[in-house]
Amino acid sequence: MIASNQLYDIGLVLRRFGFACLLALVPSGLFTAIFAFLFQNLADEKQILFVFAGSVAMISFVLYSVEYFTTRLEAFLFPRKFRLRTALKKISKNLGVISSFRELKDIVLVDIVQTLEVMGGAIVFRYEHDTEIIAEGDIDAAEVKQLLQTSALSEHPLYTCIEIHRHEQYTSYLVITRNKANTLLGKEEIQWLHLITSYLEVSLENVHLIRKLTAKMQLLASQLPNEQSAQDIQWFRKVMFELQEEERLRIAADLHDTTMQDLFFLKRRFISLLDKYAMNKEDKEHLNNIVNFVEMINNSLRQSCFELNPFLLKEIGLIETVRSYLDKEAYHAPFVLKFKEERASAIEAKDLTTKKHIFRIIQELLNNAKKHSHASNVTFTMTVADHAFVLTYEDDGVGFKSTEARRMEIGSSGMGVEQMKGRVLHLNGRLELDSREGAGTKLVVTIPVRETMSV
Repeated sequence: MIASNQLYDIGLVLRRFGFACLLALVPSGLFTAIFAFLFQNLADEKQILFVFAGSVAMISFVLYSVEYFTTRLEAFLFPRKFRLRTALKKISKNLGVISSFRELKDIVLVDIVQTLEVMGGAIVFRYEHDTEIIAEGDIDAAEVKQLLQTSALSEHPLYTCIEIHRHEQYTSYLVITRNKANTLLGKEEIQWLHLITSYLEVSLENVHLIRKLTAKMQLLASQLPNEQSAQDIQWFRKVMFELQEEERLRIAADLHDTTMQDLFFLKRRFISLLDKYAMNKEDKEHLNNIVNFVEMINNSLRQSCFELNPFLLKEIGLIETVRSYLDKEAYHAPFVLKFKEERASAIEAKDLTTKKHIFRIIQELLNNAKKHSHASNVTFTMTVADHAFVLTYEDDGVGFKSTEARRMEIGSSGMGVEQMKGRVLHLNGRLELDSREGAGTKLVVTIPVRETMSV
């Protein structure tokens, strides 16, 4: 018993077998009574007792074995239940590593949609004045947003909507479409979703707090005072910028190693089909259009990777990298985009980190111009004068009040003017902003090029 108890919990086994025996008493008693009634002239007390004891032992063994074999054969006997249970274990384990809404989609939402075999799903965050939707699969995000605003989503026949968490700043929902057989989810699947949402509630609150804390840290990093009065906490700004660059590099590497490679092999497969099979003119033209479309997507991703990781800074320097970047952006910008460079080559002597900060400032200025300026002309100028590198941005757009700070929005790329100010201060430089409503915007960034900066 002592040796066996090291391998098995004998007490648990005995309790479970004893419970099975108790359950077996009633059917065994009924069976024995029927036997005694049918064979009352032939059976004696010993035979009746043997039948009763044998029935109890046999039924107890069957009841005890049912749970064991049901667990072992669950994947074969109850495949749907087994799949839901396995997915629940996987999702609950993965929830512990989620720290952003992007991971929430990639790790959790994809598994939910695949497990339930539905057309699509979404996690919806409803704020006081806005709604954010993280969607996966075939689901109409605009329709979901409209139904949520009219409070008709919970009663809609095409969607299953479960409230995850109600917070003072937002309310979150899990929205699932019909399955691929165009039927509603079953009771067991809805119970599974309710269990999932109980796990999600804690994770969403953690993600919300991380996002809120990150935003406050970025704002704090951008609003730190000048270098002379903030030496004790200068490291904080440095850490924030380094974390941002690490995340950009990670995303660029993921895009290059996964999506772009998949598109490359897809394009090669289409080209091989064109070479291998004889097609009529219409089919060949259609396949060529698909190849061109795949190539267009690949080029767009390549540009996105470059913006996330401007590797050309190391190869051809800041000036030529900016020139190449703005030349490409000029094709898609809603305004005339110009770039001027006047004896600014001294900036190339600076370290790579400094040049990367300047490139990020230019990116942010261009993004803000696209979103807010409504300009007809935008000009970037680089010069070096009096041992200082000067970057000048000018547009003829709507402008804004100089005291007005751009705040972070859902899906925005940064903290606007305050984010740029933080980078400039980090480089021991200064930023001058001149803007009036209806009179365009001019922003001048001045960075010393002689002294060595702390980065």
